[in-house]
Amino acid sequence: MKRIEILNFKSPNRAPLKVEGFIFGEESAGTSIAFIGSMSGDHINQLYVASGLVDYLRQKEEEGKITGKILVIPAINTYALNMGETFWPLDKTDINMMFPGYAQGETTQRIAAKLFESLQGYDYGVILEGRRDQGMCLPYVKLIQSGYEDIDSARDLGMRFIHFRPYSPIETVMLQYNWQLWGTKACSVVFGKNGTIDRVSSSEVHGALVRLMSKRGILDISAFEGYASNIIEPDDITVLKAQCAGIFDSLVGCGVAVQKGEVLGRITDALSGEKLENITAPIDGVVTCQYANPLIFQNSIAFRIASAISKR
Repeated sequence: MKRIEILNFKSPNRAPLKVEGFIFGEESAGTSIAFIGSMSGDHINQLYVASGLVDYLRQKEEEGKITGKILVIPAINTYALNMGETFWPLDKTDINMMFPGYAQGETTQRIAAKLFESLQGYDYGVILEGRRDQGMCLPYVKLIQSGYEDIDSARDLGMRFIHFRPYSPIETVMLQYNWQLWGTKACSVVFGKNGTIDRVSSSEVHGALVRLMSKRGILDISAFEGYASNIIEPDDITVLKAQCAGIFDSLVGCGVAVQKGEVLGRITDALSGEKLENITAPIDGVVTCQYANPLIFQNSIAFRIASAISKR
């Protein structure tokens, strides 16, 4: 294992910002892959999985099981992690909205530029992401249709769902899109609830990352097969929004199969206890995401349901 410095920015009022990575295998080894952990200060699950992956790969390297080149960068936005912020603490910008970066630009643009420089030339790339809302979700692969995507490697993760969709204009400044354009078969794995550690979903994601490396000949080990991934597109997802604000009581969890008409959750008045709304499933399907806080606002997304789909 080689511990490397990705970037080191001086700060006028605290210790320098250091971002470090861990390299396993030889520089001249065959297939290569890079893993990116937490880019936001509340993506604790992602940091947890990435740091656990470093420890796992250290053991596998000692056993002589690494046959490719692997880079793991557990955390990018260490200032935000230390300060309990979501975004870059000084100007509240999102590093994952700054790619491919600009070496002479603002701080987060310069961070993105240095990071992106270190990621060039890898065959595969996986970004560990949290949700961008107040929800929790069944772990899934997010793969945007840039024209350079590779759905076969996304399937090798063996996760239950691959959300395969066209990119939106805002995503042209995100890491996955730019990484794909520069020749890396990149995807994102989205999981967990922000600000917490979910051991069940984290274990599932760790297993998926190991499975991908095994199938792509980067690790010389046998791995359990995962799911035959369902490919879902935006039209396959039904969004259920709360009609009222109040106390949110979810009756189902992520990954549960539900039937049309089934009550998924209830909203009650926070002061009087009056029952305001039963949220019912309009279709048969699987709950992929749910609102993760006990107090819900009107028009907040309470559930997302993936409907049964034909094989693509």
